[in-house]
Amino acid sequence: MVKKATVDEVMELLKAKGVKPTVHRVEILEYLRNSYDHPSADEIYEHFVKEAKLPVLSRATVYNTLRTLASAGLVKVIITPDAIRYDFVRQNHHHFYCTKCKKIYDIELEVELPEISSVDGHEVQNVQLTLVGICKSCLK
Repeated sequence: MVKKATVDEVMELLKAKGVKPTVHRVEILEYLRNSYDHPSADEIYEHFVKEAKLPVLSRATVYNTLRTLASAGLVKVIITPDAIRYDFVRQNHHHFYCTKCKKIYDIELEVELPEISSVDGHEVQNVQLTLVGICKSCLK
């Protein structure tokens, strides 16, 4: 069983990256650190509305918080055909996207991604490996 992150650990992560640990940032980062579901911003918003954990929360706050966490390198943005999803930055891993159930799975592959800083005059900020196909659950 994976040890859940505590609020104090999340606050320290934010401070170490120079990000002010507001209530929303702490709660959203703690949720992502303890989740392996790769939620979208709307799913994160719905989670907190359903749990009534953050009574004063808007979708804009969720989007702004995710942008801040991604800029600080604490959260990875995963682009899929159906949504933009978010993942806490853990050890180096890649993703598998299922075209049937739309789930994203963490996968570990011994693949080194190239370090590319620009291509055709575009600045490259992130290189990701996402395999696309049908997961083993959907194949059954």
